[in-house]
Amino acid sequence: MNVKKSYLVAVLLAAIIFISVLVIDNSDDTDPDSGSTIEHVALSGPGEISDYTDPPDLTEHQVALNDLYVKIPNQKRDVELTKRTTDNYIIVDISDKETGELLYTYGESSGHEKEKLVFREIPTKEGMVLLQMVVILDPMDRLISTVVDTTVVYDPKPDEVETEAIDYGSRSGEFPAENVEVLANLNMKWGNERQNLYEGYEVGVIGE
Repeated sequence: MNVKKSYLVAVLLAAIIFISVLVIDNSDDTDPDSGSTIEHVALSGPGEISDYTDPPDLTEHQVALNDLYVKIPNQKRDVELTKRTTDNYIIVDISDKETGELLYTYGESSGHEKEKLVFREIPTKEGMVLLQMVVILDPMDRLISTVVDTTVVYDPKPDEVETEAIDYGSRSGEFPAENVEVLANLNMKWGNERQNLYEGYEVGVIGE
């Protein structure tokens, strides 16, 4: 009987320790300081149009937003750059200079010092998705310290999202980083219509 009682006590103690560990882990996951303080729930809006100004140290494939730049496959001399400013974002529309076709739209949040939300608007069959990333900047060293959030915002939301895989990484393989890339693999369904998107972008910090 004593052996059985000792065994039961041991099992009970092990269960208590296991549950305590789970509670501690869950409390860490809900720490409000561990994630982003910026939320993005809607499209950027039309905004006020202004002249695009290119910082002198950017290359032909780097387009300035505000504190961040994005890398595009086109050379800037082949595209038209239109800057828009809303209450919350600085946005740049990139269009083909010959045809006027809109190629890319990127935006960066305003009103935050080191925490920045950057997004790309990607057309779908039914509307738009925004692939967004929130980064922490080290402006003195022109580096991205870390990525604290990656999200896809749907407008409108598909009937079904069969696949939503988002990944990010430093181009150098470590943080802090000069350049960070985010990629998303999305498989969406509207009725009998399906669309698969594999899209991403790369960002870096603009110097003083």
